[in-house]
Amino acid sequence: MLKLFKNSFKTTNDCIILATPLIIFLSVLGWYYNYAADSIDNVPKFILAGVTMLVMASGFLAAWLYMAKKTIALSKKIFVFDKDRVKALATLALSLPNGIGRLFLPIIGVVSIYILIYLLLFSGINYLISHFVGVIDFDAADWQTLMLSSENLTEEISKLSEHELLALDCWSLSSFLGILFVSFITMLWIPEIVYNEKNSFKALYNSVVKLFMNFKKSIILFLYIAFLVILITILNTFLMFNPFLYFFVLMFYYYLLVYIVVLLFTYYDETYIKT
Repeated sequence: MLKLFKNSFKTTNDCIILATPLIIFLSVLGWYYNYAADSIDNVPKFILAGVTMLVMASGFLAAWLYMAKKTIALSKKIFVFDKDRVKALATLALSLPNGIGRLFLPIIGVVSIYILIYLLLFSGINYLISHFVGVIDFDAADWQTLMLSSENLTEEISKLSEHELLALDCWSLSSFLGILFVSFITMLWIPEIVYNEKNSFKALYNSVVKLFMNFKKSIILFLYIAFLVILITILNTFLMFNPFLYFFVLMFYYYLLVYIVVLLFTYYDETYIKT
């Protein structure tokens, strides 16, 4: 596994072209989100914005993940001349429309199922916590302010009673464990779809089976990815108020996103694809 982790850095450097469409899409998605947040004033507009973002995200992921698969395969080829490698890399953009055609329906199924899973997960956690521990008395009118201001959130939490703090701790721990469990169970779901182009439900079942076929390696891989995610989250939290340092953290964030995809795809390819 250590060899896989190390070699994936080299492969990521060879496939760094994948960062370009990722940065462009996330910028466009962020712009649209800000526009929608300012313009939504009724339920139909909210639904339309949600569907639009779902289609945008699914279309991009279908194209980008297919391009990632092609880029990783290309990185393994040996080129006599550098100009041939550059020319081959330049043609990768042509794979984006093919990815939409091949993977759009499975990916939109994945995104929709993920949304449903997390809705059920958090609804279940909220029900159990409120039923067995207690409710947290936050002012509903202040939620937007609380989410945008850490100072207001800290001040609001300091007003909670000991029982409400216990409920908040239970909710936080349950949510964290729930997210970890879902993330682990679905870790190979995307590679399964990209490499085999199956429907979402069948791919989920097959990916879980393969996950437990190599359980020890799956645990090590998941813990490593979780460490990377926690690392960039901590860096983002502490450096987001320093524009100069935050720029480098943002670049590192995009690099890690590409690295994680390369790592997962390489692991899946080497472990489950018969050559």
